[in-house]
Amino acid sequence: MAFQQGLSGLSSSAKALDVISHNVANANTTGFKANQTVFADVYSTTLGANPYMQVGSGVSVPAVRQSFTQGSITTTGNALDMAINGEGFFITKRPVANDLQMFYTRAGEFQLDKDGYVISANGYQLLGYPGAAGAGDPQPIRVPFDAGKPAETSQVEMTFNLDAGQPAITATFDATNPDTYNFSTSVQVYDSLGIAHNLTFYFQKTAPGSWNVYGSFDGDPTLVTNNPIGTMTFDGAGALTSSPNLTVNVTSPLSNGADFGGNGDGVVDVTFNATQYSLASSVTTLTQDGQPAGELASVSVTKEGRLQARYTNGDVKDIATVAIATFRNPNALISMGDNMWAASLESGQAAAGIPGSGTRGFISGGAVESSNVDLTAELVNMIIQQRAYQANAQSIRTQDQILQTVINLR
Repeated sequence: MAFQQGLSGLSSSAKALDVISHNVANANTTGFKANQTVFADVYSTTLGANPYMQVGSGVSVPAVRQSFTQGSITTTGNALDMAINGEGFFITKRPVANDLQMFYTRAGEFQLDKDGYVISANGYQLLGYPGAAGAGDPQPIRVPFDAGKPAETSQVEMTFNLDAGQPAITATFDATNPDTYNFSTSVQVYDSLGIAHNLTFYFQKTAPGSWNVYGSFDGDPTLVTNNPIGTMTFDGAGALTSSPNLTVNVTSPLSNGADFGGNGDGVVDVTFNATQYSLASSVTTLTQDGQPAGELASVSVTKEGRLQARYTNGDVKDIATVAIATFRNPNALISMGDNMWAASLESGQAAAGIPGSGTRGFISGGAVESSNVDLTAELVNMIIQQRAYQANAQSIRTQDQILQTVINLR
């Protein structure tokens, strides 16, 4: 029986060395999870055997278990690289229509293909949910190469001071004659096509603490149909006493056929945060809510897994949310190679959700998860298994010598 015991020890140690060598070979493989050899003793049992006289038959390897401990997060600088910080797997599929086979991976080295789909290093498509809601079934994520949509200006807000020392003007306002107004300033606004226009405000002091406000659009006051657009009044301390909210009505659609204003009706709401002090007339802040059209500039991933497209006009659009799958028994996943696993009956079905929900980890964008192989521990285990192999070989040699002694008896 010693031959059988020794052979089982040799076989088990050899398998353990195979596992260790596999781990060492993948010490630098992104998303790799180290394997661990599980040993079990073997006994030959017979009915009525004396429990005090049992002699073992050796050792076996009933399982090679995977360790799904977290690997370190390494920054790569590639915007589409992702690392799961916590539990879960990325969901991928072959780039074939109606292929329902899903593959799961921790290797987040992703890139765009020629059609804009986010794919893994082996060409499999990454799955996620449309937009930021995380609802429905996971679908292949595609980054559209579209333009950032322009937005019409509907609101303008200004903070400024009007010089209290300016003289009152009685002349009729004329945008082309600076002698008919005390101060002017312009703001760049946008129509429905994303074309920039100049909306200019003119301030004419008519009496102490009273100012008329006029407007022009691209230098033409006739395009502003409610001139003057309002009157501003101040108290003796220079504080605005009239409503800061005015409305500019611009003829719409414009000559280029574009709509203008929040609803395309040419109406722009203006908020004047104004003071009247004995200081030079000047504007300190000026904002508006329109924007021009823009081109796709970059793509990034948030920790919640939202894939965001950023455009040159400052627009940010949520394209999709990366789906993360978890399993009741991840140790029963079937290793498919290429850093991928497939579900099995023992692992259970994948439960997909958004990052951070349940036990699912968050996403680290622009980074990947390194292999969780502890190289020092693997090298020590290699020495241990080498000694075990040598010891089992010695037991076979010893049994051979004993048998040789018996055969040589005369």
